[in-house]
Amino acid sequence: MPSNLVSDRPPLISLLRILSMVLIGFVLVGPFFGVGVASLLYGADFLTHMSDPLGHPEIKYAILLSQGIASTVGLILLPVFYLYQSERKKISSFFYNEPSWLVVIPAVAAGVIGVAVAISPVVEWNMNIEFPESMAAFGNWVRSTENLAANIIKAITANLTPSSFAVTLLVVAVIAAFGEEFVFRGLIQNEMTRAVRNPHLAIWLTAIFFSAFHLQFLGFFPRVLLGAFLGYLYYWSGNLWVPILAHFLNNGIQVIGLYLYQQGIISTDIESTESAPWKMVAIAIVLTGVLFVFYKNYFLSRSTSIRGFTQEL
Repeated sequence: MPSNLVSDRPPLISLLRILSMVLIGFVLVGPFFGVGVASLLYGADFLTHMSDPLGHPEIKYAILLSQGIASTVGLILLPVFYLYQSERKKISSFFYNEPSWLVVIPAVAAGVIGVAVAISPVVEWNMNIEFPESMAAFGNWVRSTENLAANIIKAITANLTPSSFAVTLLVVAVIAAFGEEFVFRGLIQNEMTRAVRNPHLAIWLTAIFFSAFHLQFLGFFPRVLLGAFLGYLYYWSGNLWVPILAHFLNNGIQVIGLYLYQQGIISTDIESTESAPWKMVAIAIVLTGVLFVFYKNYFLSRSTSIRGFTQEL
């Protein structure tokens, strides 16, 4: 695999260009197109109703359309265009090594479930963080931002029908998984590795950027752990489809679980932020550790590596 997978520029300059492109694309350009199209189709009041999505269930599909367009433009089309036109690189290079999917799919699925259970105490702790009086303003902003994000999720997942379930799965799992992994693991992690010359440090720094990108502080720490999990999958496998699969399963299982819960097929509330029982957490930690050893040994046995760095733990 070529050492300069993303850019031939100095790594810090390349990183700054990529981060600027992502901010412009996902914060400005993507939402501009997403909100613009949704407003044209659903009326000029769409943006106003977005501040109270639960009070306006009729905008569910408008929200999904807006988010889908914003993610597609900001995290897929613009970054791919940047890679081809500005850096003269090919996206196919990110899918360099082809694993045995009959082995990888069940192993990754087990890992996603194991990680979700293992980090559930962190999820509960992070959601219940209390801010000191000196940080009251920041705490209020965090809570209001978190509440709005939670209300948007509740609005688009309320009363799921087969059609709304399919659209939600497309936006929340398929588009988000591909776009976020291409940007964070494909572009940022590779350039971060070039910059710091330490793939493990690069994985964790990228995971922090990945979590901060979501602007949800009350889910910041578990999302960092998830980002590191995805980062190591890419680092060991050399194929971006592997973390994309894991990201898709992580988001998709939540949507599927919520749909099954609403249909009365399962009794577990997938939206709960309570920690799993400690016995389950302990088992999940052991399972996840075993799977990590498996991932590393399996992919290394196939002579896979990212960017020519020696893989050592």
